[in-house]
Order: sequence, then structure tokens, then C-alpha cells
Amino acid sequence: MTATAAEAPPPLPGPPTTERLDPSALHSGEPFTVIYGPGVGDVFVDSAYQVCVLEQALWRLLHSEGFERIVFSSLNHPVYFRDQASRDLSRHGGSRPAAVVGPGTMRHRQLKGGPLGHMDVRSSLSRRPAAEPEDGGPPAGGTARPRPSTGISDPFSVSTLTGYLRQSRHRTAVVFSHAEEILHHTTAARELAGAMERWAHHGNDHNLWILVFRKSTLDEVAEFVRAQGHFPFLETFVGEQRSAPAGGGTFRVGPPEAAELERLIHALRLRLGLRIADWRELDPIVRAMAAHPGRLLAWRSRLARLARRGGELSRTTVRQWLGSVSADGRTAWERLEAMQGLGALKEYFERLRAEAEAAEELRALGRGLGAEPPALHLVFTGNPGTGKTTVARLVAEIYLDLGLLSRGHCVEAQMSDLVAGYIGQTAPLTNRTVDRALDGVLFIDEAYGLSDQREGFGDEAIQTLLKRMEDDRGRLVVIVAGYPDKMKEFLAANPGLASRFPLDNVIDFPDFELDTLTAILLRRIEERGLRLDEGTADQLRQIVTEMRRTADGDFGNARDMRTLGDAIAKRWAGRVRRNVTEPVTADDIPETYRGYLPRPAPDPAALLAELDDYVGLGPVREVLENLANRLRMRQAMNKGQLAPPHMVFTGPPGTGKTTVARKIGTLFHELGLLRKGHVVEVTRTDLVASYVGQTAPMVRKAVQDALDGVLFIDEAYSLVRDTRGGGGFGAEAIDTLIREMEHWRGRLVVIAAGYPEDMEELLAFNPGMPSRFTVRVPFSEYSLDDLVEILRRMAAAEGYSLGEGVAERAARWLRGTRLAEPAAFGNARTVRELLGFMEGSMAARFARGEAMDAVFRPGDVPDPPSHRGRQG
Repeated sequence: MTATAAEAPPPLPGPPTTERLDPSALHSGEPFTVIYGPGVGDVFVDSAYQVCVLEQALWRLLHSEGFERIVFSSLNHPVYFRDQASRDLSRHGGSRPAAVVGPGTMRHRQLKGGPLGHMDVRSSLSRRPAAEPEDGGPPAGGTARPRPSTGISDPFSVSTLTGYLRQSRHRTAVVFSHAEEILHHTTAARELAGAMERWAHHGNDHNLWILVFRKSTLDEVAEFVRAQGHFPFLETFVGEQRSAPAGGGTFRVGPPEAAELERLIHALRLRLGLRIADWRELDPIVRAMAAHPGRLLAWRSRLARLARRGGELSRTTVRQWLGSVSADGRTAWERLEAMQGLGALKEYFERLRAEAEAAEELRALGRGLGAEPPALHLVFTGNPGTGKTTVARLVAEIYLDLGLLSRGHCVEAQMSDLVAGYIGQTAPLTNRTVDRALDGVLFIDEAYGLSDQREGFGDEAIQTLLKRMEDDRGRLVVIVAGYPDKMKEFLAANPGLASRFPLDNVIDFPDFELDTLTAILLRRIEERGLRLDEGTADQLRQIVTEMRRTADGDFGNARDMRTLGDAIAKRWAGRVRRNVTEPVTADDIPETYRGYLPRPAPDPAALLAELDDYVGLGPVREVLENLANRLRMRQAMNKGQLAPPHMVFTGPPGTGKTTVARKIGTLFHELGLLRKGHVVEVTRTDLVASYVGQTAPMVRKAVQDALDGVLFIDEAYSLVRDTRGGGGFGAEAIDTLIREMEHWRGRLVVIAAGYPEDMEELLAFNPGMPSRFTVRVPFSEYSLDDLVEILRRMAAAEGYSLGEGVAERAARWLRGTRLAEPAAFGNARTVRELLGFMEGSMAARFARGEAMDAVFRPGDVPDPPSHRGRQG
């Protein structure tokens, strides 16, 4: 800023202009120029620091582009002029009014004040009174309202206007300044529609017909014209422009940019005495105002009220209006540099800054003037809370600083801003969202949501977005963000996406390191005004360490640290009430987070006591007790955490492998080895697919489901049944499983179970298997005494007891069953089957009316099967 408090910057040389009206809009070669957008009903501040309405700004643009006669038309004034020269050129022969028929006479008034030579010359061709400008007041200069009078009919107005257009002697522009009113209320719709079609087919490119709509989007313009039903050619023209490249006969007037807002501040400073609190703050204030998609009318009203109250324009004032503007005064570059763990991102923007500076120097030498701008669209990949949204907002400011964007605001879009629920609504919805982001950044977090619903309307949104990225190149930067793997799938979902987002523009946001996370947590607590008791910071660091170690896809990085800090502050406040000098102690850490703190290993005897209720698990108990003792020793010697081992359970069916696997999860959780301790049970069908490319994802999904717990694979040897020397989908499952076991070491326990011989074959199949499964637990086949004891316990659990002679008869049945079909004998499962037979026999006695005492009798046990087959 070079301006001082005493004077405004000098106006630009040449005719007054405004950035929101591009001269290229007048040279499209199309028969019509349709102007629309949120800025149509706004006011403008031109380069001469004069406030004007669109009609005045448009007159200046047309005049500067060489149009000699500029004719306006509205519902109340079918033909009027804003300058004497245009009026004079419209006289017949240069002396009579061009449109004087019947009793009507042309009147004109010399106006006092105003930026257009103070002239507003209107014809009295209307039978309706004149209307004030849409912004609620006269244009700058105080345009007076013409007196109502009667005049020529609407059909004659149409012929008069088209007559001007057909003349080629003087370059002419006809402007429908309120196109909606004219199209909706005209009594000469047929004549107007015919004139439009004739002009489109037989007009010239010397003159121009401009229609100004008060609609925000081109879709709304198209819908309005279609609803009128009287203007088929215009309807077709606007409809074609919706799918045509930008600049082909349509022009959107958007919100004010930074330069125009700065001129407004200076204009009000000189005219109303608006004061600037600190001139050094003016740049960030203007940038913040430009990033807010508001109208200049609203800004003028706010600033004028501030001036009349004697207030000062400052960061604080604008922050109260917008809830934005950096409080510490740092630039976007400085805020980016202060962010930790984003080395690749910072390098990218340094390269971009160097490229922009080099391009500026080349342009100064007259070189590279026609070069296309570099690709600016970005892909941010990373887990939640790694700073993607924060950086997207900084990108908007950085691109503004580099001159790559004119406003530098950031529009954060959700799926609901892009995808509609009904046919035909998604493209207009996406277009409206893009329109809000023009000249700034459109940030789409979790963008893969668009490709995930390609069977719905997500693909339509993608196609619309791709078109706008091409049509509005130079005015739109799109940043898509999400999880790394899902973003790869998103970019692969449509060939156009990969071409819009170059590989160099894909930036990874890594998870924060432990020190960074801890610093964020402690800073959050400090920001809340709290101080920590001695030792509490160490406990918080231990919690953060474990949170990061066990982080999954839901881990929110900085976001989770802020959440933890707020939870501590809330619990602390509930404890101390008004005694706020009390420090934060360990008691203020919520229970949910205390589970992350290390705890002493429990007494193995007490922990494994539950296994004593099961028969024949002595060897199992011995292995687990040894593991628990090792953990206690390592804790006592400060040797660090023991990674939970992967295990192989060998033994025949029914010997307790599944039962023990379910308890391993709880056991390892109690020992502090697993965060959750749940058990996911799978078989071959859950891991091996029938088609190429499906097996690895199935294995990875099973591992993710079991993360921080146990993945139990029963009959694991079945995975390699189809290998035939090493191939097949089972081999792919084994390879994927080994990689996942290594990747999630310390957070996953895999237990593979099966017959001893089969499990030896499985471990020999891949050289990596034996080194991964370091603990082997044998489950021996039960003796007859063990089986009878199991029967006794099962019966007791159901409220029954074994009568005299039942145990002996049950032993004979079990022995006969094992001899009859050794391979099918299920040990404890077969015992449960026997209990079912016995209960059925007891039920038959009950049906016959015998007295019941819940005691099994020898006759309830079936006869043992013969060696030829089973009975019972």
C-alpha cells in the first residue's frame, strides 16, 4: 500500500473501468451477449473511484470498446440513452428523434453530477412510469425519474431497437438492462421472438445485442427463458451456452475483487471520513473482504455505518463481520512455514513461487505472453487432522499473492453441495457451487465420495466439474482431498481426473510425529488457560504415544489432540469449579484415555485361572503363563513393551482351540499387549476369492477388522489346498497375510489352527511363515477319562447330574464312537452330541409320565456304535 491518510491513490489512466466487466465478453462473435451473476444487481467502484451501477459501468465499457451508439431498453423505458451522442445518432437525418411516432415526443434531461458526463436521456415510448435502479437509489450522479407519458406500442419499440442494430454506419449496442421484466411482461412477445431469430441469422458482427439477467447462474437463466415459452431461439441459445466453453456469448458478473474493495475503502475514506486504524493492516483486511463472497452494496453499507459512527477500520472490525482475518498478522506464507511436518508441500509452493517470479520477469521482456498458466489443481492425500483443510485455505491466499487468482477465497464443498438426489439437479447444483468458488479455491474433502456413487449422480458431478475446470481455467482452482488409497481410486475412476491433476500436484500429508502431536496437545491446554501438575505432562505423552501407535484410519491427528485437550479442560473445570488456580492432574484425564496408560502386568495365576475350568488344557496354560511372566519381567527391567506373538494351535477338532483363541484376545488385552482384544474368526471362504484381484483385498479387510485384536483362522491349512506347487489364490492369501502381519506388528495377533500334520505342511509352504508364527500351542486329543469329565461338567452347566453307572456307559459309547470313525471324532464336540442324545432320552421318559429328577440314568446313554457305522 502506497496510499497515505491524506490522499487516495491516483486513478488509472484511460477511461474508468472495473475488473468485474471483461471486454472479451463483447467480442464473442455470438449474436447475443447474456450477462448474469450475483454481481449484476450490485454497485461498482471504477478505476476513477466513482461508485456506479451496472448500467453505468457497462456504458463505459461499451464506449471504451468503440461503440458509438449505446441504446438501453427496460420495461418502463423501451428506448433510452445515457449520453447525448447516442441520442443524436438516433435521430432521422441527425435532426429528428429516431422513434417519434404519433403523440409521443422524445424528452431528455441534462443531469447534474454523475460519472457519465451527467447525462441520462430517456425516450417517452412507454405508457408506464419509470422505475428506480434495482439497488434502491438513483445511479451515481442522481438520475431523475422521467415523467410518465404515453408513447408508441411495444411492437414499435422492438422494430426501433432492431432497426438500430441493422444499421452499420454507426457501431451500435442495444442493452436489455432488465431482461427478465421485458421477456415476462412484454405485450409484443411474438415480435420480439421473431426479431431475435432474424438477428441471429441475418445480423452482423459489427453491432451487439446484450441481455442482462438478475439470475445468479446460467442454469437459472436457462430455466427462466424456458418457462416463458415464447422465445424458442433464445431458449436454444442459452441452453447451448450451458454446455459451451466459457466466453462464448455469456458473461458472469461475480462479487468484487480485492482491488475494487480497496478503491471502495478509499472512496469512503475521502467522502465520509472513514478512518484506517493501522495502514499496515489494510492488505490483510482487503484480502479477507475479497475472500468473502459478498456484494459491494453490503460492504458499502457496513463501511458507511462505521464511518458515520466515527469508528476505525481494523482487523478486529472485519473479524467481527466475518469471523475471519488472521489475528496474529502473519502472511499465508509465514503461517504455512510455521506448520510442521509438511516439507513436500512447502517445497512445492517454493517452486511455484519461483515459477511465478520467473514468468513475471519474462513478461516484462515481452516473452511468454501467450503461454498457458501452469496446472494449479491439487490433490491432498492423508488421514484426518493432518492439516489438509487449513492448507487449502492458505493456498487460496498464496495463489492470490502470486497473482494466480484474483480473489483468493476458499469454498469448502460437501457432497450435498455437488450431488443432488434427483435426475437433472446435480449439474446445476455443481455449477452453482463452482460459481461461488470462481477466482478462488474449491476444496472438496473426501472427494472419493463422488466416485463411490457412480451408479447414482456422482459421475454427473464429476463430469460437470471437469468441464468447469477446463472452461474456467485461470479462474478456478480445485483441491480434492481424502485418504491416500481412496484418492488413488478416485483419480482412476475417470480418465479426465488424472489429466486435470498432474502427478507433481499430488501432495501427501503424513501423520504427525509424536513430538508434534504432544506439542499440539500441550498448546491446546495452554490456550485454554490451564497449567499442568508435575508429572501430568509425562502421562499425557504416554497417552499420545499409545494413541499414535494404535492409530487406524479413524485417527484424527491434530484434531484428536484438540479433542483430548478440550476433554481434559472440561473434566478439570467440573472438579475445580471457581478455584481455577488448581493445576491439571492425572485425575482430570478422562477414563476413555486412561486406558492408553501402561499398567502392571497382572498375576498370571489369577489371569489364567479361568482356563482351569477346562479339561486337558495344562500345556496351553503353561505356554500362556510363560508369556505373562516374560512381560512382567520386561516391565520390571524397563525393557519396553513385548510385541504379542502370532501363534499356531495344533490338535484335532473339539480339543478347545477355538475356545482358547477367543480367550487369548481378552488375556492379551489384560496384559496390555492388545488395545481392543476382540477376536475375528475366519475360514478359507473369508480369505480366498474365486477371481483374480479379489483375494488380497479380502485378506486386508479381515486384518483391518481384527486390528488391535486377534485374527483366528480355523483349518488354516485349507488356504493352500489349491496351490499345486505354489500357485493359486490360496498362495496369494498367504503372501498377503504375511505382509500384513509384518506391517501391523504389535497391533495384530494371528492364530492359525488345524491338525498337527496339516499345520506343519502350511508352515513349510512359505519360508516367511515359521519366523512369523513363533509360538506353538499343542492341543492333545482327550483321554476317555477327560471326555467323561467334560460330559460331567457340561451336564452340570445345564443343571443335570450323572447317576450311578452313567459315566461307565458314556465311556463305552465314546470309545466305540472314536473307533468307528476316528477321523470324524470331535472330542468335546462329540461329548456335546452325546449329551444331546441323553437329554432326548430323558425327555422321552418325561413324555411317558415318569417322575423327573434331572439325573441321567444309564439307559439314557445310547448303545455304542459298531465299527461298521454310527448308531444312536
